[in-house]
Amino acid sequence: MSAIVGKRDLILADPYNHSSLKNGAILSGATVLEYAHCNVEVLKEMLERDRANYRRCLILTDSVFSMDGDLCPLPQLLDLADRFDAMLLLDEAHATGVLGKTGAGCVEYFGCTGRPLIQMGTLSKAIASLGGYVAGSAALIDFLRNRAPSWIYTTGLSPADTTAALTAIHIIQQEPDRRTQLWQNIRWLKQSLIQNSKFKIQNSKFKIPSPLPTQSPILCLPVDTPATALNLGKTLQQAGIFVSAVRPPTVPTSRLRLTVMATHQPDHLQQLINALRDIGCC
Repeated sequence: MSAIVGKRDLILADPYNHSSLKNGAILSGATVLEYAHCNVEVLKEMLERDRANYRRCLILTDSVFSMDGDLCPLPQLLDLADRFDAMLLLDEAHATGVLGKTGAGCVEYFGCTGRPLIQMGTLSKAIASLGGYVAGSAALIDFLRNRAPSWIYTTGLSPADTTAALTAIHIIQQEPDRRTQLWQNIRWLKQSLIQNSKFKIQNSKFKIPSPLPTQSPILCLPVDTPATALNLGKTLQQAGIFVSAVRPPTVPTSRLRLTVMATHQPDHLQQLINALRDIGCC
């Protein structure tokens, strides 16, 4: 970001963006304004009001939001970027290898391949290696090679990390059944959580909450207080299940954050449902 925008420029950012995007925006020195989460109409109004006052404009968003699991409205964001002569930077950290017909991310999922944007992501999540990537036009990549200090003054990946990343990308492309299994697991768990949230177990102190709306492997169960989230996380860990307990200020409301994987077996998912039921009866 610090290579493509500066003090004379404007960044319009989703407030639910990852901390790395927020800090990168601040370091760029550009004016940073946030639009309401995934609200295209508010973003449009801000562009109409402010775009003409700045040299360049960068729209900044995650593709899959890491703490809710929902998706950005990418086609509409690209349309606004075209209309107002703005750049769009899309962080695919939680979509790479997961979304799209070939696992290429939200850009592929939404049918936006080939449209002008800056697409970046990590090699440390679904690809299970180290480092990250930036994809875009040849002119953009050549510009970043020569103007991005964070790239110029860093160290290249080790041969082992590079080979691991390349191999993982090959697996993603050649073994789509892994992604098919992942989405089967997501659908099963989401349906089971919703079904179990519709009734309260007799003498229960805890009712399984309905998951927040999501279109990704990230499922979040909202709870009332940070203490509740921490206590539930500890109880589940004692039952052999690791679930992140996330609370403010990282997120606006406390929740249990579940991350589904292709390697989860049906009995693993059922174990989670059973543990949540047991918590309700304790």
